[in-house]
Amino acid sequence: MLIASKNGSITAAKLISETGEAWTLEVEKRKRRLSRTDSRQRAFNDMSEAMKWAGAEPELIEHFAALTAGKTVPTDQAQS
Repeated sequence: MLIASKNGSITAAKLISETGEAWTLEVEKRKRRLSRTDSRQRAFNDMSEAMKWAGAEPELIEHFAALTAGKTVPTDQAQS
């Protein structure tokens, strides 16, 4: 899973358990509980969704989506 923050950071995490109220995740060998109602952080399975929620630029989200879909990204876009 991924933990996205409103400050723009995204962290990889391992899902340990989940309830209707929270996710329990492991990040760098430490357990972390993340409330589903937290307005500053949220857990995601999909990187594109995490990026959208964190407020990434639309061009970056599209570029990542194209890469994960196996599409070729034009060279001039990949360098900018």
